[in-house]
Parts: sequence; C-alpha cells; structure tokens
Amino acid sequence: MKSLTVVKFGGSLTKNPQAQNRFLKELAVISRRQQIILVHGGGPEINALLEKFSITGKFIDGLRFTDVSTLGVVEMALSGKVNRTLTTGLIKKGVNAVGISGKDGKSVICKQIQRLGFVGEPVKVNKKLIDVLIKSGFLPVIASVASDSNGNVLNINADTLASSIAVAFKAQKLIFLTDVPGVFDKNKKMIKEIKLKDVSALVKDDTITGGMIPKIKGCVSSVRKGVKEVWITNGVSGTRRIKGTIIKK
Repeated sequence: MKSLTVVKFGGSLTKNPQAQNRFLKELAVISRRQQIILVHGGGPEINALLEKFSITGKFIDGLRFTDVSTLGVVEMALSGKVNRTLTTGLIKKGVNAVGISGKDGKSVICKQIQRLGFVGEPVKVNKKLIDVLIKSGFLPVIASVASDSNGNVLNINADTLASSIAVAFKAQKLIFLTDVPGVFDKNKKMIKEIKLKDVSALVKDDTITGGMIPKIKGCVSSVRKGVKEVWITNGVSGTRRIKGTIIKK
C-alpha cells in the first residue's frame, strides 16, 4: 500500500494563480507514487463574496464568526468555487480527482462552537467514503464544510479539518501550505526541525508567537495521535521538493 499524505491547501496559493498551477502540476506527479488527500479552505474567496453581497465579516479570536448569511456564502465559495477550481485543475493534469466536502457521506461530524455561530469542531471522522475513493484510485479534494450529528451544515477551520483527517487515516505526512516558509528562530533563521519535547520551550521564550502558536499546537496534537511528520511550508516554494519546518517525535 502506498504511503498517505494529507495536504492542506491555502495561504499564498489562493491568491497566486501561477503558484497554484505549479502546485497542482507537482501534486499530480506526487499522486502517482503516493496516496493524497487534499483539504482546502478559501478565506480570500469567502471575503470577496461577502463583499459582493454586502455582508460584513466578523472575527472572534482570529476565527470567522459564521451567521446564517455568512454560512451560505462560505459554502458557495468553498464547495462552489474553490473546490471546483482545484478538482478541475487536477483532472486537466491527468488526476482522477473527486471534489467533496466534509459533510458528504457524513465524512466529518462536528459539534457546534456556539460563540462562533455556525462553526464546527470535528468530533468524528467517518472514513468510509474517503477510503472508498482512495482505494478506487481517486484523489479526494475536500472542502472545509461539515455537519453536526443532525445534518446541520457547519463551517470548519481547514487546518483543523486536515489534522483530523490525517489522524483518522494515520497519515505518513501532513503538509500545511501557508504564507510563510516555516517557523523562524529569534535570529530570523528558519528552524528545519522541531521535536515535540521542544515546543513548550519555544512558545515560552516567544520564539513561536501569535497565529503560529495554534498551528504548532495542532501539529503537535497530530503527531501525538499517530501522524508520522507534519510540515509547515510556503506553498509558493512547491511541494515536490518540500522545504520548511518539520514537526516530529
């Protein structure tokens, strides 16, 4: 059985058509020798549609508050636009890509985070549909929309979704494509490898700060739950010869 890699698409790639095209081309090559699950969000596309419909976006602690109007736009942007774009791009490059969301086949069940509106936190990943696709030779492209146990649609953070899926499938590798090349030390030099035992000290001495803290904590949780290694890298630099910061045991 081929090794499995979960890739979270986002960051600078969503705003850079050339880099996005190169990413899809490289992913097509990689998918011939290993199994891939592609997970995506689409913040810029959501923001553009909210503006078009004159809906004011709201964030709480860096997370998007999602009311009923915003939820409709989120699903339209993610499942209707970004997912179609990525799936079509991969198909044009010879990949048997299939676009779904976390709610399809009840693949990801969430509990609602009430203070954020219609936003969910994964509590269960039902592997069946995704597993069938992979074993049948398809590459799942998964939009970060899911549902609760009653089928109510919820917005879900794409990083969190990617981590949950990687853990459920015991992925060999989880790659976060972001706006930065990796994690930097205090001398602005990229840290190539971070061991789990060193994370607390790096946070405590303010080497890891701000928005990188929850991302690193998510990486640590994924590794502790069975993912072999997690990468944080700038998507613009490509995925074929990945460079960035690796988090592992």
